[in-house]
Amino acid sequence: MILQKERTGLEKKLFDLSQKVVTDQNLKLYDLDYLQSSGILRVFIIDEKTDTALLDDCVRVDHAFSPYFESEDWIPENITLQVSSPGIYRKLTSLEHFKASVGKRVKLIFLKALGETVKDAPKKLQGAKIVTADVLDVTDEAISLKEGDFNFSVNFSDIKKANLDVNLFSELRKES
Repeated sequence: MILQKERTGLEKKLFDLSQKVVTDQNLKLYDLDYLQSSGILRVFIIDEKTDTALLDDCVRVDHAFSPYFESEDWIPENITLQVSSPGIYRKLTSLEHFKASVGKRVKLIFLKALGETVKDAPKKLQGAKIVTADVLDVTDEAISLKEGDFNFSVNFSDIKKANLDVNLFSELRKES
């Protein structure tokens, strides 16, 4: 997994503009996807106090983009803006995303079976390419996890994809 992919060209300009617009609305830019072939700009925002975004937040950010879309010559005319929360199963694509997930449950998809990269993996995890575990710690190179009684670390380079894995039903059971 490549963390913090380098944004260049138009995508970098759109990212910088999005950062400004979202920050001006007292929110945080979580992530951005620009699909150049279809002209779709997806801006994912969060309110750091609630770790999500309300519909009103999304509408406010959408409207805040309008003056830029009307006045900036470098913004493509066929661009379609989509503003939303990153969702409860949000993608983890940056070091900041992983650090914010400490103490939470994540679903990881590995490039190889876990047993090929983690020594002493329990038999039930050795052949697994998909693992759900609790995040214990994050460094610049790796993530420390706990699955059941087994603690292990995995380098980011061994991860293909990562998402938060919020199981609302188990959370509700813990509270009652």
